[in-house]
Amino acid sequence: MASMLSLRRSSGMLGLAIAAVVAVGFQAGPAQASRVAPKQYFTGVINGKAGNTTTPITIKIACSAAGTTGHPLPGQTLAVHQLFPPGSGSLGYTGTDSRIGVFFAAPPPGAARLAATLPTFTRYDKPQPLPTSLTLPCSGTATVWFSPIPVVPPSRSATAPVRYVSQP
Repeated sequence: MASMLSLRRSSGMLGLAIAAVVAVGFQAGPAQASRVAPKQYFTGVINGKAGNTTTPITIKIACSAAGTTGHPLPGQTLAVHQLFPPGSGSLGYTGTDSRIGVFFAAPPPGAARLAATLPTFTRYDKPQPLPTSLTLPCSGTATVWFSPIPVVPPSRSATAPVRYVSQP
């Protein structure tokens, strides 16, 4: 009888301890975005959608009726997301690097700098605005490269298929 009472008391205390840990975890809020570091796998994220897909991600472009190029509409975002362990798709690898840049054309080999208008990421899951100053096609499909900086082996770029959609 005494052992049954002891078991109930232990179970009750364990339940209270678990509830306290869960409550503290909820009060702590969301985790901070982790740092980009060497030897990590990642994917690019455009407008909240992971780039390791075969389905193009839409980027809305402000274009005139006769225009063939335009500028991205405001409110669109770019980010990078770390993956554990590496899965399928066109994943990037940081190699020895700890910064990831975005290129709307193939990144130059050994690029150490990005144009001042393009985002550079040092943290995962921390979106940045898609620059509205870029000049991009009004329609069609393309590839966006999320590349470790500098672009030298063993690092490799993650690619994301995009579809440019003209907006009046």
